Amino acid sequence: MSDLKNRFFRSGALASGLICLAGITACGSDDDSTTPVKQPDPVVSPQPVTAASITTQPKTQAVQAGQPATFSVVATGSGTLSYQWWRNGVAIPGATSAIYTTLAATLGDSGDVLSVVVRNDAGTSTSDAVALQVEGVGARVLAGGAVEPTRAQVDGVGKLARFLNAGALANDGAGNLLLVDTGVNSVRKITPAGVVSTVIVGGTPAPALRTLRDVAAGANGVRYVIDGADGSPSTFVRKIGADGAVSTIELGPTPGDPTGTNIAPPVFTAIASDVAGNLYVASEVTRPGEPECSSCFKRAIVRKVAADGTVTTVFENLGPHSASATITDLAVGKNGKLYVLDDRGIRTLDAAGVAVTLMDNTQAFITAIAVDTSGNLFFSTEPFSGRQSDWPAGAIGKIAADGKLSVAADPNGSDDRFTGAAGLAKPAGLATGKPVGLATDAAGALYVSANGRVLKLVLP
Repeated sequence: MSDLKNRFFRSGALASGLICLAGITACGSDDDSTTPVKQPDPVVSPQPVTAASITTQPKTQAVQAGQPATFSVVATGSGTLSYQWWRNGVAIPGATSAIYTTLAATLGDSGDVLSVVVRNDAGTSTSDAVALQVEGVGARVLAGGAVEPTRAQVDGVGKLARFLNAGALANDGAGNLLLVDTGVNSVRKITPAGVVSTVIVGGTPAPALRTLRDVAAGANGVRYVIDGADGSPSTFVRKIGADGAVSTIELGPTPGDPTGTNIAPPVFTAIASDVAGNLYVASEVTRPGEPECSSCFKRAIVRKVAADGTVTTVFENLGPHSASATITDLAVGKNGKLYVLDDRGIRTLDAAGVAVTLMDNTQAFITAIAVDTSGNLFFSTEPFSGRQSDWPAGAIGKIAADGKLSVAADPNGSDDRFTGAAGLAKPAGLATGKPVGLATDAAGALYVSANGRVLKLVLP
């Protein structure tokens, strides 16, 4: 019996040992010299490499004078992203993060253009260009820069846009300005943010737009321009629809025009529109062959073209000045009141329809007029050549609704906000800009086109 037991225990120990040899980990051991089984390394998939890409663009920033402005950008891309901010085409030292804050802004900074370049090892992304706009009483640049004939027509934003010859201005009723760039015979649109685009291009197919002189805005995106054939006076009034279709508004001679042989067609000199959809067109007729002048103006009129196409004569320039009668600008108030800039000065019509003079041309050489929603009339001036005047040279004038005359902005005066001290040093300022066009907006700001720039003036 004891022999049987011995054989049993010896068999169990042998079986247990075999089991442990088959799987050491199941039995454990006090022997630390056992080498563990090495597991295979995990397989790591390579991450995709993506180029720097801007997902949120910088935005135009408007701040009050004396306050800083903050611009920001959001970008994605593999690895480390680097940033470099630019201002007016020049890299800003130290501006190398996703957020850039300027120093306290001045009116002279308004119109500056900022952008940012984002880079990584896989590529580069450049942001949209946006403007810094500085608010406050005074003059500042909305758009445009120094006249550069080699960069005559550059669409863009703020000071990086270019006009060859900034001419007549008009408000399109949607907050934008329309500017006649007579140097390239085009009409440019300027948004409140200072973004410039070309909306009417000269030299288009028939009827051709060749020699643009003035512009006015109609309803629903319609625009009107005074135009002339190549090298000829402005003998056409064109309507440009919102779809770009061009048509001619026929306005021929009227009763009272000079008659006889060699009488030239009317020459159109100014155009304006009112909130009711009426169009106002100034024209003049020549009388060749007179002993005192070989070709001078005899009659200048303003015709009103109603929305239904009805045409009536609403203003006439005759009398002692008939030898040089001409009309150079028009403005219409929201109540339909017409203002005319002619060879006598600034005139309007009283309740009886009789022309009255608000300011005569002996006080200043007046270049343009505009009226705001409150009925205040503004006018730009140039110094007289060869004679003295009590009117400040180059000053912007104001005739209030009650007829009171005052200086609204004097580029040579003591108020730094309207002089070179505001950042509008010559030739960018009003003093040497020779203002050509004036317009107002719904908030009462005044816009002046001069010397390749459009300035925004907020008056005291």
